Amino acid sequence: MSTDALWDTYAGAHITCEVDGHTRRLRGPAVDPLPALAPIFVLTAWNPGGVDRDTSANEDAERILEAELASADASFWPALGRSPDDSWSEPGVAVAGIDRTGACALGERYGQLAVYELTDDAVRVVRCRDRAVIRERARTG
Repeated sequence: MSTDALWDTYAGAHITCEVDGHTRRLRGPAVDPLPALAPIFVLTAWNPGGVDRDTSANEDAERILEAELASADASFWPALGRSPDDSWSEPGVAVAGIDRTGACALGERYGQLAVYELTDDAVRVVRCRDRAVIRERARTG
């Protein structure tokens, strides 16, 4: 897959999060309000660098990420990013109260190429290494 195709795939993902036992649709054909004031960042510790690794290693890394967020007293919710055809998915977290620099720094620590930045109307794919917005789409779509 070319780099452009990869970024397009990321931009097309459907994203949900769990808030108080209810699923909130953050990006997809229909969306719900964000769980906190924008921006919200969605990131994961799964499959660093876009390279598949075993489930156990991914789950361990995700637990460490969540513990780091909890110890920082951050507001976060379990999240899931998936392809529109459900052929791919990765769990992660939706985080409120941090800025792009902080979200990208977390992403980099966990080996991620990018994080999602969500506003009330848009979702941005932000490359971690330079904090650049690579793709921007409407939250609905």
